[in-house]
Amino acid sequence: MELVNNQSIKIHYDGSGKRIRSHQMKASYVSASIEGLDTIYREAYKEANRIYRSKIETEILLEGGFQDGSLWWLLKLFTSESESQQSLEKRSVSHSVLNSIQYAINLLRQMDLSTTEIVIKETTEGFEIDIDGDRVLLDELQCAILTNPKIRLAISDIAMPLTEDGIDTLIIDHGISSCPKIKITKEDRNNLVLRRSHKHIVEEGEIFGFYYVETLSYNPRSKWKLISKDNPSNSVTAYITDPKFLKRVSDNQEKFSKDDLLEVEGLWYKEKTKLTGKATVNYTITKVKDHIPAEDKQWKLL
Repeated sequence: MELVNNQSIKIHYDGSGKRIRSHQMKASYVSASIEGLDTIYREAYKEANRIYRSKIETEILLEGGFQDGSLWWLLKLFTSESESQQSLEKRSVSHSVLNSIQYAINLLRQMDLSTTEIVIKETTEGFEIDIDGDRVLLDELQCAILTNPKIRLAISDIAMPLTEDGIDTLIIDHGISSCPKIKITKEDRNNLVLRRSHKHIVEEGEIFGFYYVETLSYNPRSKWKLISKDNPSNSVTAYITDPKFLKRVSDNQEKFSKDDLLEVEGLWYKEKTKLTGKATVNYTITKVKDHIPAEDKQWKLL
């Protein structure tokens, strides 16, 4: 036997334009918005299931309708899980999902338009993001929703109708007092329509010491493969951004071969493309302190 929760979510576009007041909107906007909202809720519950180890299944049905001076429809959100799961816990997960969706949308519309990459850092307190110089904390589900590229793309799709003249607001009403309405205005549209990438940093630190050159590149946008002199099992693939070093390379003042030795300083960070995905490590060499050619390194290091 399953416990089933039925919730009606009202989607309401409104404005002063002649079309929207006649209950009309471009079919492409309507279809993209419906699909976008379907994606947002489905993906958000998938993230919640991974985090809370729940097994909530979702089904989303569409129910259309009109009212004076607007275009609206209902999404019927059905969530179900096995009877072994406590109903109180189930409601708690659903409540967290709805509030986390709202939190993610609010963060996106607060970001400056110049912020094209969302940088989230994992700390001992949880997760944090910088919003115009202010440190904002997120919980695990909020972070998962914000770093889900399908959800961000879907948020862009539901905001797209607001770029049309005469369509001024979108209201998402979950019909419960504990989850306030989500109101998106024309002033928010650019922040939400903007397609942003993200960087979820799990750890970060410094890299320094002597590294042998395994593979090299004279293209500043390509990576070098370096092997630690003190720990040959440790290899890194890194961008070199030292401007003085790159200038010497471009002027042919530096010539390299395999097994040359570089003394370097730099930074590294470990990131995930999704909260629930695997982590990868990125290295950047910010300073090349010394370059010892292979034929010279023996006597120079003595």
